[in-house]
Order: sequence, then structure tokens, then C-alpha cells
Amino acid sequence: MGTNRAGSGPIARALAKALRAATVDDRDAATVALAKRLAALLDESAPRSAYEEHLLKVARAVASCDEPDDEVDRALRKIADALGRHSVASDLGPKYLATLTALGLTPAARGTKEGGQVVSGPSKLDELRARRGPGTG
Repeated sequence: MGTNRAGSGPIARALAKALRAATVDDRDAATVALAKRLAALLDESAPRSAYEEHLLKVARAVASCDEPDDEVDRALRKIADALGRHSVASDLGPKYLATLTALGLTPAARGTKEGGQVVSGPSKLDELRARRGPGTG
């Protein structure tokens, strides 16, 4: 598993690109910060503690073999990495999507139909902001 600098993984890069293309109100700074943190966590996922004990048992069993096998060791690391990524994605993915939607960065938030057809009219977020009016928070 690589160690990306904060904000340098593929999800964080995609978020940065989406934010550059969007108009995000300064009042949404906390939501932007949350989206960046979730993106970093998704990019830097690691094995979850739920699997750690079991992975250590398997690693000890592999290490105790008379003939250590680098291929088996690499396979074990790959499985640990995959479990970690899956766990993090399933835990954080829906939260990240909800955060992106709140910022108007998803097709659903923008009112985009399947196939890229944009529904006429403002997004739900735009409607709520317009209803709230200027200067109210």
C-alpha cells in the first residue's frame, strides 16, 4: 500500500478538480473540509481492526513454515490491503457521497438525469439557498 501525501490520492484529486469547477459558498467551508478529510481517508485506507487479529494469526502461521514463501507473504499483504480498502469504502463511501451531494457536486444534487441530460431549473441546494434569502444563515 502506498503512502500518499494528504490530498494527493485519486479521490482527493477528483474532489479538488470538482471544487475548482464548482461555486461553493464560503459558508460551506466546514463541509468542504469534511469532504477533503473523507477523501484523504478513502485514499489512505488501511486494514480495519476487526480483521487485524485474524490477519496476524495467518501471518504467524505463514512465518512458522519451514520454507518461508515471499509469494504467500505478498498475497497476505494484498488481502489485508483489500480488506482495509473495502471496509473503509463501505464505511465512509456513503458519508462522502452525502457530503458531495450537500455541496452540489453530484449529478443528483445538480438535477442531472441519467445520460447527462440536465433537468431545467436550479438544483435543490440552489432552491433552498434562494428560499433562505441573502444575509440569513
